[in-house]
Amino acid sequence: MDKKSAKESTANDLRKGERTREEILDQALRTAARGGLGTLSIGNLAKEVNMSKSGLFVHFGSKENLEQAVVDRASDLFFNYVVLPTEESGLEGIEQLWTLCDLWLGLVEDRVFAGDYFFTGAFCQCARQDGSIPQRIAETVWRWHKALKRAVEKGQRHGEILDTIDSKRIALELNGLLLGAQWSHLMEGEDRTQARSAILAKLASIATDEIPASAFASLKDWRKYLESRRP
Repeated sequence: MDKKSAKESTANDLRKGERTREEILDQALRTAARGGLGTLSIGNLAKEVNMSKSGLFVHFGSKENLEQAVVDRASDLFFNYVVLPTEESGLEGIEQLWTLCDLWLGLVEDRVFAGDYFFTGAFCQCARQDGSIPQRIAETVWRWHKALKRAVEKGQRHGEILDTIDSKRIALELNGLLLGAQWSHLMEGEDRTQARSAILAKLASIATDEIPASAFASLKDWRKYLESRRP
């Protein structure tokens, strides 16, 4: 085999290895999203992806490395679905805060994670534990909280959210409404219309006179208002 062919063969092997690793990660995330990180098993995962345990270890080396990769994948999925589009859209003021919450609910509705929102269970399970994996989970949760808090503060600077409110408290309250919506859905299978109405009511309570009161009358009125302010 000449040098060119050898390089092409090596490149093909690397691409195949990367695809295999991605397939393993996808299945591992589905398993962890449904049953929690504690349900991840090297043996069971190897069977699910039709590999040997030794073959799976080639890609990750240990169960801890696998769990870290799963958490990182889940974090990337979440921020790419919810936070990144909001930041790249150029939205300003209170609309950015609304969109963060709306996309969070959309992520659950679209079942981006097989078990609804992956980090709810993972954070509750690992919050008081030591180690790199609980730390990574906590970092993701706090990054989300900071994104909400930052959106509140941007809304204040834009003159659409009262500057007298505490941005950290509002971020926690909004996150609580979102988590409550998820719990309600898991218990009763309800849609997220009430959750969005609750988010809208919270925004109405912190909005300045820059936003007409009529915009908060209903979800329909709110969406109509948002559409009217876009160029």
